[in-house]
Amino acid sequence: MLSWLSPDGKLIILTTTLRSFAVGFVSVLLGLYLAETGFAAGKVGALLAAVLAGNTISTSVASLFADSFGRRKSFIALSCLTIVGGILFPLTDSFVLLMVIGAFAGFGLGGKDRAAQSALEQPVLSQAAPAAKRTSLFAYYNMIGGLAAGVGALFSSFPVVMDKAFGIEIIDTFKAMFFVYAGVGVAVTLIYTRLSSAVEASPTDKPVRGITWPRKSKSIVFKLSALGGMDSFGGGFILQTFLAYWFTVRFDLSLESLAGVFFAANLLSSFSSILAVYIARRIGLINTMVFTHIPANLLVLGVAFSPFAWLAIVFLLLRECFSQMDVPTRQSYTMAVVPPEERTAAAGMTTLGRQGGQMIAPYIAGQLVASSFLSTPLVIGSTIKVAYDLLVYAQFRNIKPPEEVERSTPAKASPKS
Repeated sequence: MLSWLSPDGKLIILTTTLRSFAVGFVSVLLGLYLAETGFAAGKVGALLAAVLAGNTISTSVASLFADSFGRRKSFIALSCLTIVGGILFPLTDSFVLLMVIGAFAGFGLGGKDRAAQSALEQPVLSQAAPAAKRTSLFAYYNMIGGLAAGVGALFSSFPVVMDKAFGIEIIDTFKAMFFVYAGVGVAVTLIYTRLSSAVEASPTDKPVRGITWPRKSKSIVFKLSALGGMDSFGGGFILQTFLAYWFTVRFDLSLESLAGVFFAANLLSSFSSILAVYIARRIGLINTMVFTHIPANLLVLGVAFSPFAWLAIVFLLLRECFSQMDVPTRQSYTMAVVPPEERTAAAGMTTLGRQGGQMIAPYIAGQLVASSFLSTPLVIGSTIKVAYDLLVYAQFRNIKPPEEVERSTPAKASPKS
């Protein structure tokens, strides 16, 4: 499998797998750990917002300077931050320090790896495989990452296992899990050191100079970034970290149950990435993004209004069958409609737009939960995301990636021949 992918591309897939595993268990545990430490819902929401704000800053710096500083060195620097964050986070109970450390630890709150490294990986992967394989590559990239995140979610039940088997306090095992997160960061850093100069924006060992900025594709990138910010603002109300907290408060679900639910959810969303490739070949990238995303977002309403835990779980798992089909298609579309030399900036800006839009939502969600509006964040998030889908279709349905234009050309030319 992936025989057409370059060695550097395979290393990137490996690091994604490891990081996604770590993000998978941290995203389930983080909100529960903060609640176990004694923080109220409002402070939990504020801290999650700080985590997203830090991710936004890291992504903005990486997207503007990585091509000049060097992609390989940027990967290593970002990975070192996750190591430091994983070590320091469980060593303090200070709310302010937790906000500062969490902001730069690279924690993923949505259950998927969407840190600054992801913005750098997209242009690297785009030049690591033939153009015809681009959408398939991003599908595998997201599927493998999703599967690893699912295993990580399952691993989040480890504190309960240790408590039952050896009587170790759950809070102590929670803290140990952050050290595991740091250990994964060490492994990822070592793998990044094996990347060759082929990952750089310049084909030689000498990196490009100055800040990279999407000039030719400025209009498209700005629109994608703005709409992505809207989508992620809605998504910020439906983060896996918040859902884990919501299921605990709403239905008193145990950590073991949550681990199983989110393992299944990540499993379903992972395989949906591969299915998206076949759908995109038939109806196009934009149509796949929009018409699989709308039902996924409507199913969130089913979660919000479910009177029973089992029914809410059914709606959640149905949602995950569709929720990630837009991700590989969106990444492939972005890389297709911008010039190669602007791909790092484009990937960074679209990722930045998404992170920036998302960072305030957890704070609002926390305040709503603190005011006893427990399910309101899910309703708000679903509504915003459906509106995003409709706007994407209106703005981009007539802007086709090159491969779709090529496929349609013979059909248009045949009547003249």
